[in-house]
Amino acid sequence: MITRLWYPTQLFSQSTCALLAGVALVGLSGCSSSAVTPTTYMLPSSAPTQHYQQQVAITVSPVRISGHLDTDGIVMQLNDIEVYQARQHLWAEGINQQLQQQLQQRLALNLPQSQVVSKGQPLQAELPVRDVRVQVTRFQGLTVGDALLTGQWQLLNGSGQLLNQQTFNIITPLDKDGYPALVRALGQGWEQLADDIALHIAQE
Repeated sequence: MITRLWYPTQLFSQSTCALLAGVALVGLSGCSSSAVTPTTYMLPSSAPTQHYQQQVAITVSPVRISGHLDTDGIVMQLNDIEVYQARQHLWAEGINQQLQQQLQQRLALNLPQSQVVSKGQPLQAELPVRDVRVQVTRFQGLTVGDALLTGQWQLLNGSGQLLNQQTFNIITPLDKDGYPALVRALGQGWEQLADDIALHIAQE
């Protein structure tokens, strides 16, 4: 993919775009007395509505992300081949780390009788083991006003045998312009994925 460093106007209102353009011009002219401080974001979290009584030990492997997502900047997909990596709207910590933490927390809330830990942590004895692996290929905004999540997840047993494998393509509309709304929509989509994984674990 080609990375172009410009502000995708369709994500913002006209007034915001004008402000961004003004900031860019000041920076290029060398007249700015101080650098613009980037805004940083954490994925939001909410309480799930479904709870399951299965008792299993769940290990969550590190979430794998595509190379274009391995950046501090929030990603916008401009068209079928171009993406934009924001320079003033950044993840507060690595997005792969945030995704894993949120996935573990959500699974623990969905499955309160189960043990949910990171891969490699000690497990309770005599509980069936389930290993969750997720690969994320898209985790970005679209200029039409949606958040897009795509990828694949796998569920394995304690012996490494594949029990389930699903691809996902989740599109969540933004409720308003701007990066805060995009982050919230991305978080909502990730929670939807975690809820789906919890359901499949409960049905095993």
